[in-house]
Amino acid sequence: MIKRTYFAQRQESGFTLIEVLVALLIVALGMLGNAMLQLQGMKNSNDAYLRSQIGIFAYDIADKIRANRECQDAYLAQSFLTTASPYIVGTSSAGSCLHSSALGSAGMANEIACIGKSLEAGLPVGSRVSLASSNVTPVGGNRSIKIFTLSVLWTDRDGEEHKADYTFDPGACVNPASCVCN
Repeated sequence: MIKRTYFAQRQESGFTLIEVLVALLIVALGMLGNAMLQLQGMKNSNDAYLRSQIGIFAYDIADKIRANRECQDAYLAQSFLTTASPYIVGTSSAGSCLHSSALGSAGMANEIACIGKSLEAGLPVGSRVSLASSNVTPVGGNRSIKIFTLSVLWTDRDGEEHKADYTFDPGACVNPASCVCN
């Protein structure tokens, strides 16, 4: 008798352990990549928030200088800045910053303290603000215009330092005789 031998083909059913581990590794790498994208998105969102806060802060200072034109040079005075460095820092000696309507030197000290308070409240710890002016003569002009440059430096969560400069014209005094801060 002839014995027939059938080589039964063994059908695989299920997955081997190696296939499961490879699939698990691929899924884990995908989830790690997704988490990194989320973290980068949060960092970019925080940076955008800080830049908008700094823009609001810069426009606020520019508006205060424009509103108090006769004392615009007092904002550049050394008493306004810290003695250690040419940067504005916050002080707790400000009065009411909500309705600061006094102009001239009467409201100047409170105005400067309020700027420092808003800097402390709205910007990250260690932020620095410097204010400088320069005289610019427009093309074809016969007089120079004083231009202010407000520089804001801050450090983000990762320790990277950023800088934003805002340049504006505070406007000239209409009556030069009254443009004295007394």
